[in-house]
Amino acid sequence: MLSACGAQSPPQASTPPSAEVKTENADSLPEPTADPQLIPLYRPAEVLGSLPRGRQDPFAPPPQALVAAQDDASDSGGDGVPELMGVSSVGGVAQAFVSYDSHSGPVAPGDVGDPDRLPWLPAGVSVAAVDVQRGRLLLERDGRPLSPLQL
Repeated sequence: MLSACGAQSPPQASTPPSAEVKTENADSLPEPTADPQLIPLYRPAEVLGSLPRGRQDPFAPPPQALVAAQDDASDSGGDGVPELMGVSSVGGVAQAFVSYDSHSGPVAPGDVGDPDRLPWLPAGVSVAAVDVQRGRLLLERDGRPLSPLQL
């Protein structure tokens, strides 16, 4: 035999009292205003279509920098210009990381490019200074400063 607590008949469902519309609340609503003539929002395609197209590679140097680098390369005897990859200062020693002619490596002030010893610097180009704060590498050839390389 099974025993349980509760009534013999199932519970009755209760119904909420019917909602009555009160006329005093309907009278207190504000009067409708005239059409505010809002401007509809633009669709995403319209917004994107109106934007100018940027460079394909945002990290590539601007075209003016490439032209200037090629001009410097022709002024320096056609040896080319190394690419500055980064600068660092560890223990007070400033170094720059350059890439040139499929070689790359670190350079410090006083280093001179040599195909056998430092192939990542053009021959005869020396490091005048490494400006870590500004991210610049200052090079010179035969005592004449070359255009600084900037990160």
